[in-house]
Amino acid sequence: MHDPSASTPTTAVDMKAVYELLSSMNITYGSIEQSFRTLNEQSAQVSKLGPTMDTAKEELVVLQREIKAHDTLQEERVADVRKMIKVEIKEAAGKALREQIHEQIKLEVAKQVKEQMEAQIHEHLPVPLAQQAEESRQQIVEVTHALENSEARRKNANLRPSPSNLSDALEVVLKPDGTKSNLYPANLRSLFAYDNTRARELLKDFGLHDHGVLEKNLNRFMAHIGIRFELVPVSANSVTSPRRRMADVPPATPAK
Repeated sequence: MHDPSASTPTTAVDMKAVYELLSSMNITYGSIEQSFRTLNEQSAQVSKLGPTMDTAKEELVVLQREIKAHDTLQEERVADVRKMIKVEIKEAAGKALREQIHEQIKLEVAKQVKEQMEAQIHEHLPVPLAQQAEESRQQIVEVTHALENSEARRKNANLRPSPSNLSDALEVVLKPDGTKSNLYPANLRSLFAYDNTRARELLKDFGLHDHGVLEKNLNRFMAHIGIRFELVPVSANSVTSPRRRMADVPPATPAK
């Protein structure tokens, strides 16, 4: 016969394992229930979000349509602006080009007219007008100086040298360039006091020939300014003059 007491420990051990298994199952079932509860809650939330997503999708479609319409309108405006700019630039460029061509034609015509006039003037007047005017002015100046010198020589010719009139002023005869010489004597007394060096410088100032002799150089200058007498060398023992005396000479044409 089988002893009941011998099977008791085995049965107790099995019950313990069963309890442990049941406990584990309860824990597992609790976790599953919590998972299903969480899943249901999430499903409910998803269900609630469903209409909002649809609305957002519809709004997105509307927005895309508006963006597309705006882009189309913007492209049309850009096309209009490009067309307007193209036409205006073309017209402005054409106007500027016409004005430039017109101005160039005016300048070219003026240039050709000037060249033709200069050619005709040169053909009929080989000497430029400016040069002719300057030459005429110079001739007038020279004639004026010649008249002044002629008048001065005429007045100087009236001088009759004597001790009383050696200090009478001499009329000024101008140099060839129309200016007064710095060496021009104030009167005959001053002239007769010139030494040979100063007399030679005086002749050189007027472009007159230098004879190398003081009396001849003074006579040459006096003849140039219209004086009608000359100095002649005298002997050293002369009582009237230690070096020279004056002698009348026939009237002569003043040197030019």
